Amino acid sequence: MNPAQVPAPAPIPAAAAAGPAAGAPAGPDYRRLHPLTPLLRGWAVVAAVLYFLARNLQDLARHLTPDRAGLGLLVLVPVALGYGFLSWHFTRYRIEEEQLRVESGVLFRRTRHLRLDRVQSIDVVRPLPARLTGLAVLKFDLAGGEKDKSTLEYLSVRQAAQLRAELLARAAGVEPTAGEAPERVLFQLDTGKLLASIALSLAPWATLGFAVLLSVPLLAAGSWAGLVTAVPMLLGVWHTTFNRFAKSFAFTLADSPDGLRISAGLLEHRHHTVPPGRVQAVRIEEPLLWRRFGWARVEINVAGKNNSAVLLPVGPRAEALELLERILPGVRLDQVALTPPPRRARLLAPLFWSRSGCGADGLVFVSRKGLVRRRTELIPHAKVQSLALTQNPLTCRLRLASVRLHSTEGPVKVVARLRGLDQAEELLAAQAERSRIGRRTDLPARWMSGRAAAAPAGPEAAPPSA
Repeated sequence: MNPAQVPAPAPIPAAAAAGPAAGAPAGPDYRRLHPLTPLLRGWAVVAAVLYFLARNLQDLARHLTPDRAGLGLLVLVPVALGYGFLSWHFTRYRIEEEQLRVESGVLFRRTRHLRLDRVQSIDVVRPLPARLTGLAVLKFDLAGGEKDKSTLEYLSVRQAAQLRAELLARAAGVEPTAGEAPERVLFQLDTGKLLASIALSLAPWATLGFAVLLSVPLLAAGSWAGLVTAVPMLLGVWHTTFNRFAKSFAFTLADSPDGLRISAGLLEHRHHTVPPGRVQAVRIEEPLLWRRFGWARVEINVAGKNNSAVLLPVGPRAEALELLERILPGVRLDQVALTPPPRRARLLAPLFWSRSGCGADGLVFVSRKGLVRRRTELIPHAKVQSLALTQNPLTCRLRLASVRLHSTEGPVKVVARLRGLDQAEELLAAQAERSRIGRRTDLPARWMSGRAAAAPAGPEAAPPSA
């Protein structure tokens, strides 16, 4: 990687962090949301009503006239704006010693206490309406929290950044006026490479080819049935490819004391942080056409509600391995020896059995699978939540079994597939012992705490030599 040093932002003065700069006055130590919040909340109500009418347009067409539609809008818009204003007026928040207190509710008062010691991440999200008005949403990921109870909508971008920095500083136990920690850019994704990676993905082309094969013969025979079936498939391809492009647009990955910061998005810009120690499992994906260029994709499972993140949409495999060593210090993926399944596994997977393998060192368990889309998945021993040995009637007859290493929910599923039954039982027992040792020596995951500050004690925690 060629990191570019980004200067640290200036510390936020104490008065600015705790006073009107973070929101309009709302009583002793309380702050309000941005004054444009009623407009955006009212627009959300209008959009929801219009969406409902559009879904039922066929039934309403015989009763809905332009005059009635105009009259409905004259009533709906003031009501929606009134709701937005009341919702904004009765919402206020303040930072207390160990929590963020949020009060809201028009008819029924509701007070939420967001404990800072349960913070797993704080993200700055900018949906398209918020970007058009220069606002942002602050989303909190709390252990055991509910999604609809962990947002502040809406703040100015500066307000959101200041509040996020102050809350993270308090959660880390450092001076609240320290400001946001400095960052160092590790990777920036070029738009051309992003488009090329989408064009070199086989799944969209396979769907397009199937749609053509389905529709062309029927159209040639004078039937429109094939087109009616193909159009939803084409729309699905467009949705998935555009969604992938929009989510990874302007992707930037940066390193900071509070974790890895990810910033990306075309229609909805997201800025979130993967804290140290929250990575539960990792996948390095190498599609067939990408391997010619040495490209890879890195995905992770993260502890919390937002259970997954893309650390590298597409990039050189060397950068993927370097990133892996950064999030899991001491892991050397290419030095982990992988053993293939027994030869009798060819009866169930004749094309893929030789491409599968699994292995472990003192830090992680690794599983590899896939011919067209090669996937290398690994999980630290300390993060394994449970183990399972599974068989079906066919594998039972061939004395084969698979061992599953369960992580938090997410895209990464670590499985040692089609192992000999005796080997699977030995693997299960050995992994249970490795996980026991890993949990005993693992450091607690905390905000802004360096995991390398203390090395695991004891020879059994040290990774074996290559």
